[in-house]
Amino acid sequence: MRSGFGCQSCGSPAVRLPAVLHEDAPIACDRCGCTLMAWGAFKRRVEAEAASERAEPAPGRGGRAAQAGRR
Repeated sequence: MRSGFGCQSCGSPAVRLPAVLHEDAPIACDRCGCTLMAWGAFKRRVEAEAASERAEPAPGRGGRAAQAGRR
């Protein structure tokens, strides 16, 4: 599973979390150190992407084509 997330400065998907997490805590890129967004916004983005991935069937699984082949 590869998300669409990446640092706008360097493209790295790795993040560095602060020691104390609160809604406004800054999340930084682990490669270049650029501040990406606040923890609350990051958490909501990850939750939304996870929900989107759960809603879409994986390639080759589910969907009408797979169901037609089982008949």
